[in-house]
Amino acid sequence: MIDIAAEAVVDDFGRGASERKSPPPLSTSLEQAERSRERLLAAGFACLGFLVFGIAAVLDPYDAAGTPLSHGTHQQLGLPPCAFKALTGTGCPSCGMTTSVSLLMHADLVVAWRTNWAGCVVAALGVAATFWFLAVATGLPPGRITADEVVKAMVVVGMTVAGVRWLGVLAAMQIPWISPR
Repeated sequence: MIDIAAEAVVDDFGRGASERKSPPPLSTSLEQAERSRERLLAAGFACLGFLVFGIAAVLDPYDAAGTPLSHGTHQQLGLPPCAFKALTGTGCPSCGMTTSVSLLMHADLVVAWRTNWAGCVVAALGVAATFWFLAVATGLPPGRITADEVVKAMVVVGMTVAGVRWLGVLAAMQIPWISPR
C-alpha cells in the first residue's frame, strides 16, 4: 500500500508544491493595468498640452504693423473666420481665445488679458493640467482624480469661463435682453 499523503507532489518542471508560484490576484493585475492606462492617457494629454502651447508660440498674434490682434489668429491654422461673428457682428464665446493664448506665449500678458481674459484663465489651467499629466505619465500616483476627470473638468471650466466672459461682453454692449438698466 502506498501512502499518497507522504509522497511529494512534483510538477512537470520538477518543482514541489511549496516552490510553485501562484498567479497574482486578479485585483492586483487589474489595478496595474489601470495604472498603465492612466499613465498612457496622461502622457498623451501632456503631449497634447505641449503641442497646443507650442503652436500658440509659433502663431503671430500681431498685424503687419506690430499691433496686437484682438481675434482671428486661428485663421493662421487654416481655420475659417468666426461664423457667429460673420452672422451677428458679435464675437462668439471663444472669439479671441487663440489670440490671447498666443499673446501669452509671446509674453504680452496685459494685452492677452485685455484681448480675452477667459483665454488667459484657460491657458493657466491648461499649463497646470499639462504638468500634472506629465507628472502622472512619469510615475507620480494620480491620487483620487483620473486623467479623464481632469480633461472633463478642463472642458467644463473652459466653457463656463468663456460663457461668463461672453455674457459680460454682451452686457457691456448693452444688448437689451442681457444688459441691466
